[in-house]
Amino acid sequence: MALIHKFHIQNGDVTYQSKFLRSDAYVQGLEQKRIVMSEFGTTAYPDPCKSIFSRLFSYFTPMSRPRTDNGNVHLMQVGEEYYAHTELPYIRKVDPRTLDSGKLKVDYQKYVAVNGATAHAQNDTDGTVYNMGTTYGKNGGYCLIKIPPPDKGEVENPLQKASIIAKIPQKYGAFPNYFHSFAMTENYFVFVEQPFYLNVLKIMAGPIFGYGVDWAFQFHKEIPTQFHVIEKATGKIRTTKYTADAMMTFHHINAYEDNGHLVMDLCAFAKMDAVFQFYLHNLHTWSKEEANAKLGDTDNYIARFVLPLNVPEDIPDDENLVKLSGTLASAIRKDDSIYCVPEILTDANFDLPRVNERYNGRKYRYIYGTDVYVCPFRLVKVDTETKEKIYWSEENCYTAEPVFVEAPNPTSEDDGVVLSAVIRAGEGKSTCFLLVLDGKTFTELGRAELSQPNKVPMQTHGIYVANM
Repeated sequence: MALIHKFHIQNGDVTYQSKFLRSDAYVQGLEQKRIVMSEFGTTAYPDPCKSIFSRLFSYFTPMSRPRTDNGNVHLMQVGEEYYAHTELPYIRKVDPRTLDSGKLKVDYQKYVAVNGATAHAQNDTDGTVYNMGTTYGKNGGYCLIKIPPPDKGEVENPLQKASIIAKIPQKYGAFPNYFHSFAMTENYFVFVEQPFYLNVLKIMAGPIFGYGVDWAFQFHKEIPTQFHVIEKATGKIRTTKYTADAMMTFHHINAYEDNGHLVMDLCAFAKMDAVFQFYLHNLHTWSKEEANAKLGDTDNYIARFVLPLNVPEDIPDDENLVKLSGTLASAIRKDDSIYCVPEILTDANFDLPRVNERYNGRKYRYIYGTDVYVCPFRLVKVDTETKEKIYWSEENCYTAEPVFVEAPNPTSEDDGVVLSAVIRAGEGKSTCFLLVLDGKTFTELGRAELSQPNKVPMQTHGIYVANM
């Protein structure tokens, strides 16, 4: 169940608070003392009050089963309001001061024709929020959603003015593409159509065999990746077809425009092993040595793709269309597409990336992330120009996603601090502390220790809220 955490920093003091998200999945689960809605890797327990025939019938009527609203992935900011969400269509308002929730549940499907949306909405400089969603079925596709900033005094419904401004047709009806995030620059969006699919038939059959949604994932390395470029101002999908070798990505890092090119950085995988490495069974049974061997074999790297925006019709097939200096990325005409080969910024295992948010969609230099493919985890800072990597780690400490907080009057892009909630494993108990690192040197400035052993779980994503 989604557990929302909060570290409040004020006048040199740090307080910690956590509350379960009051989702329908949580409330009904407490009432019935069982998991009532299937999650990503967990299926719902059958209702003991139903007859065997009723339970069997529910297996064959999957649309009648409630879909989870357990928003345990990320928080989305719309105006001055915050919403917990996952990749299904439901979001739930959270009070950042008290962490209270449950009063307002909003369904994307009532406002735009999508069956779900990513957990990584993008906030533009004018307050507009953009997201990518999926619509299933015969005319399914991948939809770019625009959520205008609320008018003054307008609260309680972030989606009432939402609209779909672009739709990319789905190629394979029963196999929609899975995606977790997308890229945004000042003038464009990029949707990565990766050969990583959801088998709809397996999703429907999963409850019969006791499987979660994870059972339905399929990676087809024989199918190339395609990049779709969408104009922000018009919603027009550019006709140039950009392709690359098969890969997977969950997290985009940043993207920007540079002299007629679109530069896009993301965390890439050459195979889908990473999806299954963090099952509880593995975490409970692997030794530290086994974990490092398994996690280190995920073929994870930071890829920089450079897409030429102005492609002449009469170019030879072997000419590199990337004219930017300082990059090893290339793009050539191949058959009916522009075939892109990325520059590998680092082959270090790297995920949960963050940047200075003021540089989102703009040319930038520094990436902060977590190496979750080593035991224990460690924090990483990557310089995209020099390729230098700086690590922070401590024995038996597992670091969460780093959050960069810019200094009040910054003199450089990395002038600020990096915050990360760290779990320190111990024999029979664990403790948690908020780690504060210097954004430039990546050295520790301090930490705020929770005073007693606790059961704080690992976190996935988080945000910084100023002036609380």
